[in-house]
Amino acid sequence: MQNKIINLIKTFWVRLTFRKDPAPDRWVFSSVHNEAFNYNSSYLFLYVKEHCPDIHPYYIINDEALRKKMQHKYGEQYFIHTNTLAGIKKVLGCKVWFTSTAPPLYGMGFRRKYKIINLWHGVPLKKIGMEQENLSRLTRKYYKYLFADNYEAVLTTSQKLVPMMSRSFLVDQERIKVWGQPRNDMLFQKQNPKTVLRKIYDEDNVVKNGMENITENVPEFRKAVLYAPTFRDKEPTKLFPFSEFEDFGREQEGVTAQREEAMCQNKNISDSQEKLISWLEQEQIFLCIRMHLYDQTGYEWLKKLDVPGSRIRFLNEDRQGDIMEILNVFDLLVTDYSSIYIDYLLTGKPIVFLPYDQEKYLQERGMNFPYEKVTPGPKPKSLQEFLNSIHDLLYNHDGYVRQRADINDFFNTVQSPCCENICNYVRKIAAIEYK
Repeated sequence: MQNKIINLIKTFWVRLTFRKDPAPDRWVFSSVHNEAFNYNSSYLFLYVKEHCPDIHPYYIINDEALRKKMQHKYGEQYFIHTNTLAGIKKVLGCKVWFTSTAPPLYGMGFRRKYKIINLWHGVPLKKIGMEQENLSRLTRKYYKYLFADNYEAVLTTSQKLVPMMSRSFLVDQERIKVWGQPRNDMLFQKQNPKTVLRKIYDEDNVVKNGMENITENVPEFRKAVLYAPTFRDKEPTKLFPFSEFEDFGREQEGVTAQREEAMCQNKNISDSQEKLISWLEQEQIFLCIRMHLYDQTGYEWLKKLDVPGSRIRFLNEDRQGDIMEILNVFDLLVTDYSSIYIDYLLTGKPIVFLPYDQEKYLQERGMNFPYEKVTPGPKPKSLQEFLNSIHDLLYNHDGYVRQRADINDFFNTVQSPCCENICNYVRKIAAIEYK
């Protein structure tokens, strides 16, 4: 909050003396707290940099170390900050502002002079923004005048989502634009799964062990599966939430890491673990588990398996920063309430859901849509059902193709690369002639 107040005061001061008209061929991008290079902002920035010679894009990164890293990678001329009055003046000189969260500068009345586009960062399966419960009147006023009233457009992926996005962002439905998500352009690029995954784990091995051995880091596989559960705010996430795995509990559930490791070494109680490993070997499946940054404690038995050559490996942010870059290399997705599955629907590939705490989770978070109706795929209750579901969807038969297609049509009106179209739309509203 302190940084927001400082941003507001500095911006107000600079605006008192800034008299120049902003340049329509200068576009500025930002993401979380002006500190991150991620979400839709980063993807659209890179597209503009590579494909729009008539536009000079800037990206705001106030973190000095990250900014220098990005400058070294993409060029010093593209990265700026808002830590100083001069940096704020640089932003005010740009006609178009893109954000994936909040605007890069705080203040009122920006819409009279600037075109601020909120790209957002996903399809809101759960309630967001002003649709969340227990928001104070002060919060709503603060959001309306500093954020909502400044937006020229808020992007979404489907006409069906317009009313909900309008309520969530406190903007008129006319300002909700069904232009798609720039990050989803990655889903339409052809990538070789074995090449991509081997590169990730080989580079990880070089960093951690100082050695390179591509053939042993990732075993030969026919199919790759991504298991990406949702982060829980109040309790740890259960991986493989089946009764067969109850013995492999988490430290937060009363099982210490020391006891868990001892249990893994006891062959009498690791039958389920061995069954899973044997099945993956038999089916030649490579299983990648992606946990949230703040939910990576416990599960010593899985950590013991996270070694070169294993068919179960973690794929957390330390190994792959943005999962959207490689999401399309996986043949099947396993999740629960994560909106990642809505993006994955664009691939046409199968999904398995594990909503083991559905009633509790959905009651606490609140959903914009009936969960059962918008989650096309099996929801197994046991390890055997889980393995059978994956096998059927990958090798045998897939009975959910039509249902997946229907839900995909509901959530994703835009089912092709969208960055070029977004740039053309914004050129028009910023009065830039095509070149």
